[in-house]
Amino acid sequence: MIVILKYLLIGFLTAYLLMYGLRPSVPYPEIVLEFYENFWLLLILVIINFYVYLWDSKIGLLLCLSIVALIFDMIMI
Repeated sequence: MIVILKYLLIGFLTAYLLMYGLRPSVPYPEIVLEFYENFWLLLILVIINFYVYLWDSKIGLLLCLSIVALIFDMIMI
């Protein structure tokens, strides 16, 4: 059951990166835009990323790439 959950998370994060994170011309959904308004959510996301990386390195690295893409978009906007 844990293995299936890990691969579902890997697939979700990969799809997110391909659709939104690596293509800055596509607008983000409303739930992701909350990070632009509340910077403390970004800090919580980084802390969660640390613990996710300890749980599984592939998922942690994909989440880290998602956070970096989100930060770069915040800087550009």
